[in-house]
Amino acid sequence: MEQILQLISEYQWWIYGLFGLILLFYLRRAILARRESVRSIFKLEQEQARGRYGRSVVLAGVVLLLMGVVFGVTNFLLPTTNQAPVPTPIATTGPLVVPTLTSTAAPPTITPTAMPTAVRPTRPVRPSDTPDPAATVVPAVAPPACPNPNVRLISPGLNQVVQGHVPVRGTAGGASFQYYKVEVGPGSSPKSQEWTVVGQLHRNPVAGGVLETFNGGAYPPGTYTLRLVVVDQTGNYPEPCRVTITVQH
Repeated sequence: MEQILQLISEYQWWIYGLFGLILLFYLRRAILARRESVRSIFKLEQEQARGRYGRSVVLAGVVLLLMGVVFGVTNFLLPTTNQAPVPTPIATTGPLVVPTLTSTAAPPTITPTAMPTAVRPTRPVRPSDTPDPAATVVPAVAPPACPNPNVRLISPGLNQVVQGHVPVRGTAGGASFQYYKVEVGPGSSPKSQEWTVVGQLHRNPVAGGVLETFNGGAYPPGTYTLRLVVVDQTGNYPEPCRVTITVQH
């Protein structure tokens, strides 16, 4: 609302000029209609001229009313809305006294006194009933007893539980060594047609190292038998070394 009043105040002279032109137009129209009603000899023309005269007078009055509204807004209403409070001066009698700043001595520093601290008795530490994981002894798994030192499995041990990828360690070699292979079969005594090769055939002998990697995750849980077969140059092989293991997921 204040923005509209401010806009009227800024353009009040243009508004007065516009309303003045409109007022002159309707006054001229009323004068012409008055003359026509006096000079006309026909009753119908006189009534039409009187109607134009009345409408022109009414519209001229409306224009005058609007001009009065603009005048009241710009001279009475707007000053009251924009009037800012004027501070009231305070009358003082006598000479103006300027207070003098005086320096005061700093207060003495209070040194805190150390209070004796009560020492709480230390609670005796009782030995925990939980065994130390580092002290837990894991029983060693015995390797299979294979008589041939050139065909021997070291790990996994007998009835060892395995998961995922397990390295198969041992020794595979001999005087007339040709290749070796690691096979697996279901149960503790697989049949001859149930053996499958783990990985591939190996042409290089191994002494106490990794022979192959057995992937226990590729087999269902249960008991399996691993065996090491070393083949010589004639195609013969000594008694394989076997070990029974348990696969768990």
